Amino acid sequence: MLMENTGHPSDKPLSPEKELMHFKAVVRSVMLDASKVLAKIELLVHGAEVEEQMSLLDHYLDYTRRLCERNVPEVGDKETEQ
Repeated sequence: MLMENTGHPSDKPLSPEKELMHFKAVVRSVMLDASKVLAKIELLVHGAEVEEQMSLLDHYLDYTRRLCERNVPEVGDKETEQ
């Protein structure tokens, strides 16, 4: 279980909702980074089979990223600062 990092000895566990929000934000960040790496690889590699597999991987990453973006505020939003 994740703990709120307030710096106080009485730190409390995150609620399930906040823990899920944190998890989704981390997964979203990883998916964005993975998509950037995939884009760089696509510039370096060519070939019909490789391009097909890269396109499929890009689809999976995009789907996962969009799934995790639902109800996840952007960094700097008031909900993430609470």
